[in-house]
Amino acid sequence: METRKLTLDDIRYNPERGAFEAQVRIRQGDDWFSYPAQVSAPLHADYALVMRGLVEDAEAAHRGKRAGLRLRLAAGNAASAARASTMVQVQRLLRGIAA
Repeated sequence: METRKLTLDDIRYNPERGAFEAQVRIRQGDDWFSYPAQVSAPLHADYALVMRGLVEDAEAAHRGKRAGLRLRLAAGNAASAARASTMVQVQRLLRGIAA
C-alpha cells in the first residue's frame, strides 16, 4: 500500500453549484500533482463529510479519471509552493488572532 501526502488550499463554498471546492495537492514520490476538487453538500454540512468528499474527488482524478486536469509540479517548485502556502496560512491565523 502506498502512502501519499495530501494538502488542501482554502476550502470555499460555491452557492451556485451548492458545493465545496478546493485545490488539492497529492505527493507521489518526489512529484506533486494538483487537482481542482469539489463535493456537493449543503453549507451546513459536516466538516468530515466535506473533507472526505474533496479528498476522494482529487484521488479519483489522480487515478486517471480526469487526467486532463492534472497539474504536475516539479519537486523544487512544489517544496517552495508548500512553504509559501504554509506561510499564507500562518499569516491568516495571526491576523485572525490580532482581530
